[in-house]
Amino acid sequence: MKHDFYAEFQIDKQLEKGKENIDNLIKGIQEYSEIKDLYSRIMLLITAYVNDNLKDYARVGKRDVPSGLKAILHSYKSYDVYITHKLSELNLLGINTPIDISSLPKYSWVLEFPITLEKPFISKDDVPLYIIENPIRKDKVFGVPQTPASAWKGNLRWTMMKIFLEPNINNPERFVEIRFRHTLLFGTEKGFEDVPKSWTKYLDGLCPDAKEIYRNKLKEFFNIKNIKNFHSKGMLYFYPTFWNKIDMMVINPHDRETKAGTKPIYFEIVPEDAEGFFRLVYVPIYWIGLGEKDLKKEVLKDLKSVVIGIREMMLTYGFSAKKSIGFGKIRESWDKNMSRLEIKGFTTKKFGNFDELREIIEKLEG
Repeated sequence: MKHDFYAEFQIDKQLEKGKENIDNLIKGIQEYSEIKDLYSRIMLLITAYVNDNLKDYARVGKRDVPSGLKAILHSYKSYDVYITHKLSELNLLGINTPIDISSLPKYSWVLEFPITLEKPFISKDDVPLYIIENPIRKDKVFGVPQTPASAWKGNLRWTMMKIFLEPNINNPERFVEIRFRHTLLFGTEKGFEDVPKSWTKYLDGLCPDAKEIYRNKLKEFFNIKNIKNFHSKGMLYFYPTFWNKIDMMVINPHDRETKAGTKPIYFEIVPEDAEGFFRLVYVPIYWIGLGEKDLKKEVLKDLKSVVIGIREMMLTYGFSAKKSIGFGKIRESWDKNMSRLEIKGFTTKKFGNFDELREIIEKLEG
């Protein structure tokens, strides 16, 4: 017996025997009957690379008879069944359940609501080997497609930059106030170093006159002399979204002269109509020392701007790869009873769309 999983169950390099192996693998029968985990069987498809002629069969099978990854994800939808079971496990473990904020400071808030995709969601997983070049991001333990917390954070920060910062590039004072507020919400900017790069370099370039004012404001608020090693955590805490469906999509670039397809590019996607939950927690760590009235005012101000950003991210800009062509947007309404806005020590509300949520916040502001 071989002690390596991939070596023990490797697909035969002979073409016809290899195709038979792939058919048995996706069904979990004969030599693969002991591998009960579907995701593990998908990972074994990579061993089809022993024969170049087997690779495409392991991806999509034949034109009239699907096999390989396409059969699992698209034709038979067996991975959707697998995801359903894994989501049940996540729920039993308390990983994909409502968030308890009872131990958090007063005026902390949690925002939770179900989301249904109107357009497909695409992301890129970081697995080193896979049968296609573009696998969807999945949880490493459960194999469930997900939008990780880091992706939500990055997309929301980018969206809030577009709708709040970019319109104020000719108003340095206002630009600084918004940029500073975003730092309190999201934490230190990526690239905030001695020689700025990445996000910090981009924002410095958006409004050059605000660069030094912003740094001086950080020094004053955080009571630091040397800004070079500045680091702060944000008040927003993001949670991953686990999706209940997966599918396969193909893009076939065409030659400009012959108009014929060249080489198909395969993508795993979370398809439209897939469902998940968006969850976000806010802890007012930078406002705790304020009096009751001012604390409430600052918390609601943050809530209002974050909700505006979430709405634009979900409905206008998208939160997916290829969002410039509409991917990664959700439907505008959801089951009201499955939603929750809870501000600890203050109120708990339900809402069925962003307009209802906006109205709730406006009433809370008085």
